[in-house]
Amino acid sequence: MKQLMNAVILTGYGGLEKLVYTQVSLPTLQPGEVLIKVGACSVNNTDINTRTGWYGADEGFQEILKNTKQNDDKKSTSWSQSGLEFPRIQGADIVGKVVELGDNVNPEILNKRVIVDPWIRKERLEKYQYVGSEVNGGFAEYVAIPASNVYPINSLLSDVELATVPCSYSTAENLLTKGRVNAKDIVLIMGASGGVGSSAVQLAKIRGATVIAIVGPNKEHLAEELGADYVYCRDDRLLSNLARHQVTVGVDVVGGEYFNIIFKTLGVGGRYVTAGAIASPMVSFDLRDLIYKDIEAIGATRFQPDVFQRLLKYIEQSLLKPRVAKVFPLSQIKEAQIFFQSKSFFGKIVIVPGEAAIANS
Repeated sequence: MKQLMNAVILTGYGGLEKLVYTQVSLPTLQPGEVLIKVGACSVNNTDINTRTGWYGADEGFQEILKNTKQNDDKKSTSWSQSGLEFPRIQGADIVGKVVELGDNVNPEILNKRVIVDPWIRKERLEKYQYVGSEVNGGFAEYVAIPASNVYPINSLLSDVELATVPCSYSTAENLLTKGRVNAKDIVLIMGASGGVGSSAVQLAKIRGATVIAIVGPNKEHLAEELGADYVYCRDDRLLSNLARHQVTVGVDVVGGEYFNIIFKTLGVGGRYVTAGAIASPMVSFDLRDLIYKDIEAIGATRFQPDVFQRLLKYIEQSLLKPRVAKVFPLSQIKEAQIFFQSKSFFGKIVIVPGEAAIANS
């Protein structure tokens, strides 16, 4: 008799029709893995980017993300610029309870509440795998994860709140780590009203930096609540507002037309660090800004375990303020992604599986 669970499977590159809520077999544990009963798992840009094949597109980026244009299947890829194996269960932000152990796993983790580091590290950077992309993720009632990526968590935060952490906060902490942000820095955060950006505001303040948050209309007060020292809206006054500051680090998850604004704002010896391009990955800029101001341009995708481990300490010290915008049941994954793409909210969109009943077939 096969054990089944509810899950959302991605059946291929394309629109929302590629997401299918169904029943699939319960994961079979490999040596070194644990089975987690998922409590919550949030939605991220990478879920949309992967589904639509955005990572390999060379035009029509926003139309592809909005499901108004089909990407060329030959150009559809994952973040690693390689194709995916379908069907795939997405979802990187996993919080839950360990209910079963594979061989060679420390038994102390059984029945523990845990949070998952989404990067599965291999011997070479190009071999790294991301949960919900190269391996199945948390848009399901249960998920199998290497025990080395699973951490018991001691926190008063709910599963829903904790599910805001793995992708957004670790991406933000990696940006700040690679940007070498410290208390002497003035940090410009472009896209500070999104999941990664709002996380970066909090984490930069923990490091003692001065934070300039750039947000969408009517979201200024939310960035202020997170501790930003200066908050500006993305409008035609942005460049003149930023001219008042001596920015040392530019943190960018937006790209597009705002890329040039960051470079123009950075001072001599500044650092530009990016982990996303939701406005557009295609930019043009004046190389003289890079050359004659001795600016460093840094990409930040993969990170080492110490980045995630710092977040665990911040959580247990109650230093983080997770923001949950809305919670959807797993069966409403399509509605959750539509709402996510509206960008009309502040915080994270979280998916919960509900009562995880395993059926027999």
